[in-house]
Amino acid sequence: MSLETRVGLLLRAGRNVALGANLAALPLVRRPRELLRYATEALFQRQLEKPGGLPRTPVADFFGLSDGEAVLGNLDGYTWLDDESPPFVIDLLSLILLCRALRPETILEIGTFVGYTALHMALNTPADTRVFTLDLPPQNRDTSLRTTGTDQKLIGKDIGRAVFEGRPAGAKVTRLYGDSASFDFSPWHGAVDLFFVDGAHSYDYVRSDTEKALMCMRPGGVVVWHDYGRIEQDGVTRWLHEFARGRDVRAVPNGSIAYWRVPETAERSGVGRPA
Repeated sequence: MSLETRVGLLLRAGRNVALGANLAALPLVRRPRELLRYATEALFQRQLEKPGGLPRTPVADFFGLSDGEAVLGNLDGYTWLDDESPPFVIDLLSLILLCRALRPETILEIGTFVGYTALHMALNTPADTRVFTLDLPPQNRDTSLRTTGTDQKLIGKDIGRAVFEGRPAGAKVTRLYGDSASFDFSPWHGAVDLFFVDGAHSYDYVRSDTEKALMCMRPGGVVVWHDYGRIEQDGVTRWLHEFARGRDVRAVPNGSIAYWRVPETAERSGVGRPA
């Protein structure tokens, strides 16, 4: 780890410790990555306790789900559930429940990364569901809008083969490549039942991706955003508080998923207009 990287991690961890962690974090000062992770999760939990923000409603309650199953992929050698924090597990299960509630024909995701969410959306939808997932092309990782520091670290990673490739459910998934700010979404206009916004997390990108989602949605479909309430991705929170004015945007309890059901008279343009 370079000195510059170590200093950057310590500065971010120090901010998060000061705002939301405790003395238990201090023994981790020699391990800056672990310190940052611990402090960030502690701060997120503290943010959850603050009043205000989006109303928090479980997906099952909002959609009146009384039963059903959540199918988890058995990914040999992939330890996502072991490595991530409980809020991320809640996020995954909430996304699965949305798939179970909507039984969507068409899903569009911005932000493939390793393909874990695309796989689980494929596993928890009808056999004829199509999942389209968009990410930057491997040969060109440039972005046209501002991104966060965390985004830049993920953009620079060589992911290689997605986890859904070679699996039966992966046949439902189509990979797309391009910058979401300039990608041509017109083939999906008015055709998407579930749109998952989980690409770059700056205000500019989340706003742009939401604009694209509105053009693509069918009436009654659902737009979902990831990383709401996280200080490392504060552009998501800032944009959603703005977008939620006059709209019934919800967040899941103890997680970072936010969701909004498009009215039967769907918006086609103009994110500033309440439904």
